[in-house]
Amino acid sequence: MHRRVVVAVSAVLFALLATAAVIVTDLHDRGYPVQLGANSSVNLDFTESNMSDEEAFRRLGMLSDRLDLGLVRVAPDLGGDQSGQVFVMVGDQGSFPKIIRRFGDQPDARIADKAALEHSYASGQYLVTGETKRFAEFEGWLVDHRVESERNDDSLVGILQLLVRQSSFATSLLASAALMVSLVLYWLTVKAKGRALRVLAGVSAWRVQYEDLAGFLATMSTAAVLCGMVSATYVGLAHGWVFVPYYTWALLTFYSVVIIATMACAAAMSVASWPSAAMLAAREPAVKSLGKISVVLKVATFALVLAAVSPTFAAYTDAKAAAAEQARWKSLADQVALSFDAGMGEGGFQQIMPRVGSIVRDAEQSDSVALSYTWTDELAAGGLKPFGYVSLVNQRWLDLMLYEGRGDGRSQPEPALIPLPRDQVPDGIRRFVSEELAFQSRGHSAADEALSTVSFFRCAGPAMFPMALGGNLEFSNDAIIVVAPSLHDTFNDDFLASAASTSNLVFTGLGPTQELVAQHGLQNKVHVKYVAEEGILYAQLTAYFAWLQGISLVALIVALVVATVIGAFITATLKARRDFPLRLAGKRWAEILAGRVIKEWTVGIAVVGLVILVRGLEDGFLVAVVAVAGLLVSPLIHTVAARWAFANVSLRRM
Repeated sequence: MHRRVVVAVSAVLFALLATAAVIVTDLHDRGYPVQLGANSSVNLDFTESNMSDEEAFRRLGMLSDRLDLGLVRVAPDLGGDQSGQVFVMVGDQGSFPKIIRRFGDQPDARIADKAALEHSYASGQYLVTGETKRFAEFEGWLVDHRVESERNDDSLVGILQLLVRQSSFATSLLASAALMVSLVLYWLTVKAKGRALRVLAGVSAWRVQYEDLAGFLATMSTAAVLCGMVSATYVGLAHGWVFVPYYTWALLTFYSVVIIATMACAAAMSVASWPSAAMLAAREPAVKSLGKISVVLKVATFALVLAAVSPTFAAYTDAKAAAAEQARWKSLADQVALSFDAGMGEGGFQQIMPRVGSIVRDAEQSDSVALSYTWTDELAAGGLKPFGYVSLVNQRWLDLMLYEGRGDGRSQPEPALIPLPRDQVPDGIRRFVSEELAFQSRGHSAADEALSTVSFFRCAGPAMFPMALGGNLEFSNDAIIVVAPSLHDTFNDDFLASAASTSNLVFTGLGPTQELVAQHGLQNKVHVKYVAEEGILYAQLTAYFAWLQGISLVALIVALVVATVIGAFITATLKARRDFPLRLAGKRWAEILAGRVIKEWTVGIAVVGLVILVRGLEDGFLVAVVAVAGLLVSPLIHTVAARWAFANVSLRRM
C-alpha cells in the first residue's frame, strides 16, 4: 500500500517537474528557435552609430557572411493577430526551411530574405545561427562603430535564472520541495516499526538504512521513468519530435537534481530516526522521533501557502494587466513612422520641414495620421503636479488606442477618460500647455488663443491610458490628456517634422504613406518604417509570462494541497495506536479528532496573524480567505486519513 502511495505522490511531483520542463522548452524555443539552429542572440542599438538603417543592414549582412555568423533579424508577423514571428536573413548565406516550427502555442514562423528589412529599424534582436568562433571580431566592429550590444548565449542556466526571477515559479519550486520532504517523512513513518523489528531480529542498522533508502529510490524512480516516458511522448506527438531531445535533457536535469536532493533529505531524516531495539523495549512508538518533524512540516507548509498564494496571485494579475496593456501595440501593427537620413544635417532638415507638414496635411484629410507627444513631470521641471504626465494627442490616436477593434465605434472613452473644464485644470499644467502650444502653433498664436483650441481630459478609474514616450508606450492613469484639433492647422511645420522624426507622429499603411512621401519629393530623403515591430515582440513576451504566472499558480496550489494531505496521513499514522481503541470503543470521529483539529486551528490562526503582520494588511483579505478555506477543509482531510489508518490497523498492515 505504502509503495503505491509513494508512486502516486512521486508522480505528482514529477508531473510538476515535467510541466516545468515544458515551460523551459517553450521559453528556450522563444529565445533560440530549435529548428532555426540558433545558439546565441544579440540585441543591437544603432542610435549612436550615425548609420542609416539601410547602411546598417548592408554592413551587418556583409559581416554575417564573412564571419559565418548566420545573423537572422527577429520581427513580428504583422499580419493576422500579430502573435507570430518572421525571421529575416541579414546576409546571403544560410540554408533554412521556409517554415520554422515553433513549440507550444506559437504559430509557425516563416523565413524571409533581406528584402523584408527595407521598412524595419536596424536596432533590435538578432539570432546567431552559424558559427560563433569569430564573434569577437563582430563585437570589435560593433565597438568601433559605436553600436551598443548585449549578447546572450543558449544555456539552461540562463533560462532558469529568468524563470526563478518570476516569483510564482520560484514559489512553485518551494512547494515541490515541501512535497518532497512530505514524501520522505511518509516513507519513514510507515517503515519505522518494521525498521525497529528488523534491528531487534539482529539485522545491522546500516543494512536496514541502506535497504530502506534503496527501496525508496527504486519506488520513486519508477514514477520518474513512467512520467518521463509519458511526457516525452506527449511533447513529440503534440509539439514535434524535433523538440524532444532538448525537452528530455531539461527533464533529466530536473529529475536528477530532485532525486539527488530527495535522497540526501531521506538519508538525513533516516539518520535522525535511527532504528533501534531500545524503542521497542521501552514500548515507545517507532515513529516517535518523526512526530516533531511532522508538526514542523505542517506548520511550514501552511505558512508557505499563506505567504505565497497572495503575492503569486498578485503577480499573475499584474502580468495579465501588463499583457493587456502591451497588446495595445497590436493596434499599431499597420502604423509607420518617417525616418530621416542621418547625414541630412540641420540645414537639410530645415529645408524639408514644409514638405513634412504637407504630408501631415494630406494624411490628415484621410484620417490616417496620429499624434501622441508626452511630457513627464520631470521633463516639465515639476510643473505638472499633482499629475505625472501630460500627453498631447489627436482624435486618431484615441481611435487607435481606445476604440479600434473594441466594437464600440467612436463613442466617448468613458470610463477611461472624462472631460476636464479648463478652469479645473491645475494652474501649473495650464500655464505649461499654453506656453508649449503658443511656441508650437502655426502663426505663433498667443498663449490664451492657443489654449482655447484644445480640449482637456483626465484619466478616470484604474484604466491605464497609453501614451507615446521615447519610442515606447507608457501606461498611466496619472495623466492629463490634451486633445488637439486639426494637426496641420494647429501646429507649425517645425513641430510636426520634429514629432515625425521621433515617431510621435504615426501614419496608417505602408503603401499609402510611401505614396505621400513620393508625391512630396522626399522618397530619397525620408524612409518609411514600421513603428511597432519591437513593441509587438515585447507584447508577445509579456503575454507569455502572464500565462506562465497562471501555470505556476496552479502548480503551487497542487503541490501544497498534496503536501498538506500527506501531512494529515502522517499524523494519522502517528496517532493510530490512540485512535484505533477509541474508535472500537464507539467514539465518533469528531470526538477522536477534536483535539488535533483544535490545536491545528489554534496554530493556524497564529500563523495567519504572523503572515499578515509580516506581509501587511494590504493582502490580509486574500490571506484570510485562503486560511479559512484551509482550516475548514482540515477536519475532512483528517477524517479521511484517520479512517485510512484505522482500516490498515484492522488489516494488520500498520
